[in-house]
Amino acid sequence: MAVFLSAFLPDSDASSKLQVVDEGLEKAGTENESSPYKLIESADIKAIIEPRKPFSHKGTYGHALIVAGALKTMGAALLTASGCLYGGAGLTTVSIPESGLMALNTALPEVMYLERSHLIKIKSLKKYNAIAIGPGLGKLFEAVCMMEELVVLNVPVVVDADALNILSKRDDLLLHLAKNSIFTPHLKEFDCLFGEHKSWWDRLQTGRRMAKKLGSVIVLKNQYTFILDQQGDVMINPTGNPAMSQGGMGDVLTGLITAYVAQGYSAKAAAILGCYFHGRAGDELALSHHNITASQLAAQIPVTVKSFLK
Repeated sequence: MAVFLSAFLPDSDASSKLQVVDEGLEKAGTENESSPYKLIESADIKAIIEPRKPFSHKGTYGHALIVAGALKTMGAALLTASGCLYGGAGLTTVSIPESGLMALNTALPEVMYLERSHLIKIKSLKKYNAIAIGPGLGKLFEAVCMMEELVVLNVPVVVDADALNILSKRDDLLLHLAKNSIFTPHLKEFDCLFGEHKSWWDRLQTGRRMAKKLGSVIVLKNQYTFILDQQGDVMINPTGNPAMSQGGMGDVLTGLITAYVAQGYSAKAAAILGCYFHGRAGDELALSHHNITASQLAAQIPVTVKSFLK
């Protein structure tokens, strides 16, 4: 029985009702036969995920940098760092205002700290295998300057929250961000970035076009999260549930995707793995929890991945 795109949209129109969704990613290479809309299945994840290797060490799994947080939004930075930590990055460093250092050392002693002043030293940033920016960052002058420095650095970044809002007002930065970056907007951030839309069908078409134009991956978050790749294909993530409808979930997802980039996965693979295991961890917790906090979900991720690999 055919699966249609409209089944994954909170609204639908005639166009979405006609679009067939391929079950699994394996048809991606047969362009003449396949749909651009593909439902991620567990077999796809098994084909992508790599088990931990014997004789590996922290250097094997990369060094991630999280640029996040402001005086009154330090929690967003800590949740992003927790997603990265529990996602398996070998080393995680967070650049936050110095006022948050005690909270960082108390909540996440495994995570290192980088002074904001060091962000302008481009050479010092080249040691990181993945960089994320945005959660709780704010939109003041300092935040804009940090975004400008990362554009100059010309390395792919994971962009979320306030960093997306900064890019929405700076086409010069958006269009010059390194290819293979990953954008992780929810509905309002997507419309702020790419213009107002009347339907989810229209958002998907804009997202497909912009992912190709930017040469990057767009993760459009919703009940069913859409991952739009550099070729304009749309991967539909089936995991996740309403128990996860609490603040901070997007921060954890950003950190988790960053962890996979740090471990050497491509932007597309990192987005697929991050979305799938983020939602699957929530599904497992929802079996015994009416609602789930972002902190609970972050801690569940390595348990979920281990169970999946069995």
